[in-house]
Formats: sequence, C-alpha cells, structure tokens
Amino acid sequence: MKSRYVFTAGVALGVAATRRTRRAKVAAREALKATLTPSAIAADLADAVAEIGNAVGSFASDVRQGAANRRASYRPVIDNAAGSVLMLSPEQMPASPSTSAPFGADARDAAAAQRQDRRSA
Repeated sequence: MKSRYVFTAGVALGVAATRRTRRAKVAAREALKATLTPSAIAADLADAVAEIGNAVGSFASDVRQGAANRRASYRPVIDNAAGSVLMLSPEQMPASPSTSAPFGADARDAAAAQRQDRRSA
C-alpha cells in the first residue's frame, strides 16, 4: 500500500514538474520573441545611448569641478622684475612669504612656464 502511495506521488510530482517546465520554456520563447522586435531593439539602443550620454556628462562635470578647484587654489604674486601678476599654484609658492623668492628667479621661471603653456595651448 505504501509503495503505491509513493509511486502515485512520484508520478504526480513528475507530471507537475514537466508541465511547469514546459510553461516556463514557452514563456521564455515568447519573451525572446518580444525582445527581438525592431522596436524593442531600438528601445534598447536608445537606453544604451542615453546611459553613455549620462556617463560622459558626469565625467565632464567632474573635470570642470576639478579645474575650478585647481584654479581656486592659485594665488596671485607680483613679479617686481617684470611688473606682471603671476598666478602660482601652491606647489610653486615659496616656503615663507617673508623671503624675496617670489620676486626673484622662481617667479620669473613660473612666468616663463605660464607663457610657454599659453603658447602651446
């Protein structure tokens, strides 16, 4: 009696699993057909292009922000020899403001480097 019950339960379970698998297979086939239509492909392409555009815009925004931060860190220094105002980065600034280095060779070198950068740009 017990073996008949186990056999019947196994057959019922096998039939249920087979039907469920067949339904899932048909549903997957229909979903694939729906995604391979020209309008679905166009929509996927449009989404991909929009994502790329957003990524490029975000990158450009980050670059602009970094450039603005870098520009804000520059300090004006007057070169007594040439009488011009130099914009020096913190790395180019002298160690102590009391020394005359910003008005000497270092400032002239920085000014020459700036002029060279402007010419090459």
